[in-house]
Amino acid sequence: MSWRHTPAWISFGGSFLALNAGYINATGFLQVHEHGLTHLTGQVTRAGIELAGGRVGDAGRAAALVLWFFLGALVSGIIIRRSELAERGRPYGVAMLVESALLAAAAGLLIIGASWGASLAAVAAGLQNALATSYSSAVVRTTHMTGIVTDLGVHFGHAIRGEPIEWGKVKLLGLLFGGFLLGGFLGAMAFPVLRAYALLLPAFALGAGALAFFWRLRR
Repeated sequence: MSWRHTPAWISFGGSFLALNAGYINATGFLQVHEHGLTHLTGQVTRAGIELAGGRVGDAGRAAALVLWFFLGALVSGIIIRRSELAERGRPYGVAMLVESALLAAAAGLLIIGASWGASLAAVAAGLQNALATSYSSAVVRTTHMTGIVTDLGVHFGHAIRGEPIEWGKVKLLGLLFGGFLLGGFLGAMAFPVLRAYALLLPAFALGAGALAFFWRLRR
């Protein structure tokens, strides 16, 4: 991909997905798990800490979230082949519809008091992250910011050395970061009011986004 002329729809789509991920992650912190659902580094560390303290059950819950995220990525890999967007992008829209359905199901389970509905939200997050990275070769990350912040630091370090900087890529990374941050803010605002119903908002947004994606393909 040429970052100098990044298509506007890629920037918008990536930011949209990052916003949804930030929103979902915020609900993970605010509901029963009290932990983010989309960044696995913290979950793996948490599992190690809990094991060291002899809290096997808590370690298992942390490991389970990692497994759910992995399963979401696995589903994405089943739906989408390598570089398929360049050939025919319909599976990407299908993946977004599946993620929308997973979030709606997660909301439904949480509404009736089934706390493991959050696990389906983690599956949805894993699916989304794999969806984005399968197209961008891991450049467009939408569910965690470690790589985004690292890439921004590297680019600005190169700029300080006087080396050329890919401003198109820096702009995209900044949009992804801003989208995730805004999503976290919106999730924190929505959850105290809507509680479990809060996950219906990103479910609806992703469903609408999938329909918009199919409409763009037709054009």
